[in-house]
Amino acid sequence: MEYPVLTGAVALLAFICLITLAMFWPGKTDIQAQARQPYHPVHLLVVLGSGGHTEEMLSMLRHAELDPAVYIRRTYIVSSGDAFSARKAVEYEKSLETSGETSQDESKSSNYTIITVPRARRVHQSFLTAPLTTLQCFGFCMLVLMGRHPDQLILTAQSSSSSSPCPGYPDIILTNGPGTGVCVVVAARLLRLFDPLVCRILPQARSDISSTSKASTYSGPESRSHSGPRDQRRGTRRYLRTIFIESWARVTTVSLSGKILFPLVDRFLVQWEGLAGYSGWFGFGRKAEYVGTLLS
Repeated sequence: MEYPVLTGAVALLAFICLITLAMFWPGKTDIQAQARQPYHPVHLLVVLGSGGHTEEMLSMLRHAELDPAVYIRRTYIVSSGDAFSARKAVEYEKSLETSGETSQDESKSSNYTIITVPRARRVHQSFLTAPLTTLQCFGFCMLVLMGRHPDQLILTAQSSSSSSPCPGYPDIILTNGPGTGVCVVVAARLLRLFDPLVCRILPQARSDISSTSKASTYSGPESRSHSGPRDQRRGTRRYLRTIFIESWARVTTVSLSGKILFPLVDRFLVQWEGLAGYSGWFGFGRKAEYVGTLLS
């Protein structure tokens, strides 16, 4: 009994340290979002959760009328055993094709991928072992963001003989509260923190990642010289921007995932006016943005 307790405590402490580091150490891309020219190609990563989280996220994507000509790469993260979310993601992508929003060339090149990661915590799992599975989920989420997940490596090998580009760092990450979303956001934050260090110490490793990002280019004349959102002041590609959208069911209180991620995400959106101005546990000099109902 002592071994699970000890390992669980160590894993929990390690994850808390990662969150604390990501929270209080600003990364080089922590600047106010700049207005960018339209039609720059974007690699969008969407975190899907079990049941209601998935239905709500896909409803918000339908409400936003996502333009595949702009969001040319779409990656969906689902948890192991969550066949429902994977199936719903496929149905959503098919709806883009049937609605005519995806051109024939785009549909042939399979511009979306569904990646499976281990669950952060299984149903009825002991809280003693949950930190271990959470760290495992975090590690796989880190691989996904770097384009090094086993599923992505297979796609990379397949794409080497085709015209379909391999996704690199995602430009925008969307999540609405599943446990996996916490791991993804923390991983994204840490990658942004340590990217300058990786670039200096392991330039070849960083160039391998950035080269896949540059492969995702929009063929239109307005974006031939761009590979994604860019910081206009620094002239560098902006990536791993995180957006948390609080569930529509949260009317007066913020979810636990929201409380954890509030100081970590770039934008924190709420759908009820009662949550407008939410400032988290310690304030952090920011407030939640009220955007109204986002469901279709």
